[in-house]
Amino acid sequence: MAGLEFSLPAIRGMQGGHAFYTAMCPIGLLPRLFPVGVEASTSDAPQVFRKAVPARVREIAREILADPKDFHLAAVTISIENKVRFVASSGKYRISAGELLIPLESRLIIVDGIHRIYGLQRALKECASLGDDSIAMLIHVDPDGSRRGHIYSDVKRHERSSAKSLRIGLDDRDEIARVTRELIEAVPVFVNAIELEKTAISNRSRKLFTLSALYQANQLLLADLKDTPYADRLNLATEFWGEVAAQIPAWAELVHGDTSAAEIRSGYVHCHAIGIAAIARAGRALFNQCPTAWQKRIKKLGSLDWSRSNAALWEGRAMIGSRLSKSNSAVARAGNAVKLHLGLKLTREERAMEE
Repeated sequence: MAGLEFSLPAIRGMQGGHAFYTAMCPIGLLPRLFPVGVEASTSDAPQVFRKAVPARVREIAREILADPKDFHLAAVTISIENKVRFVASSGKYRISAGELLIPLESRLIIVDGIHRIYGLQRALKECASLGDDSIAMLIHVDPDGSRRGHIYSDVKRHERSSAKSLRIGLDDRDEIARVTRELIEAVPVFVNAIELEKTAISNRSRKLFTLSALYQANQLLLADLKDTPYADRLNLATEFWGEVAAQIPAWAELVHGDTSAAEIRSGYVHCHAIGIAAIARAGRALFNQCPTAWQKRIKKLGSLDWSRSNAALWEGRAMIGSRLSKSNSAVARAGNAVKLHLGLKLTREERAMEE
């Protein structure tokens, strides 16, 4: 008598001399197929090639729960270490639709999509109706586990992470992304000066910042205004960056080619992601401490010495050993420098950084 099996609707194809399958897996079935990994303590289970990052799992779950009726996830890839049966119902040549029968005792290995699988499981705990939705699975069969590493390396070999800037440029549900896209066209110095696709800017480029860097700065700037109407946040951010640009003439010089881009970037902190992040942190404090007079106070920004040669100010803040840092603590310390220059009060945590 054959052992117990579970079935998935699937399409069979051939790739590299091996049969593989595309199946629709109910989300409600995921906790039974992959009963580990929802909590950080179980993220090193034998069903995965690498540990999950709990923060990414929580982020995916949070995004799904924000709109469980309208979310999209890419297919995941798994490997089955057992023999399977496929009952074709239609198709010809080597492509067939049918039913994939998988023995219950099979070992299922997550090749790609660990955070999506665990994120869905986490979201499922709070939204049971997700169980009726499905996620696509690419399934490779490896009965004795001998091709496990081969499958993983082949799947991952040509992987390229989707640039964060690309997501920001297309996501209409993220209001900070929308604010960022719209203010680019409203702030003169940003028009045609923001790198919309690449994750880094070369010294030869006359682009000011990446879309991702400006987006992250706006997250900091508007962090306390989540309940403020969208139009008001957009207007405030647009006015703020316009005032900032007026106090940093080198931005316009870089964009217009009046000065060498390499010279400006190598010489100053303000034209790097950490620079606008620090300004945004100060802007957040300005809105809170000087809500009706922030435009007047921001003019002090023009007298701040942003030069990297000003090691007394920037070393240990924006720079470590003369190299710019991207760490959260560096952004916070650089923000402190801007806040102090503008005469703003530091929080208790920020004062502790200065001691």
